Amino acid sequence: MSSQSRDSLALYMLAAAAVLVVLYADMDLAELFTAMLARW
Repeated sequence: MSSQSRDSLALYMLAAAAVLVVLYADMDLAELFTAMLARW
């Protein structure tokens, strides 16, 4: 994987995480991260 694609992937992940936090701001963040980690 090239450095550029890795950086792009990292930016996408940060953007996706920001969207999730905004959409699920009323959820417990620990619960949200546990759910995200469970998908890996």
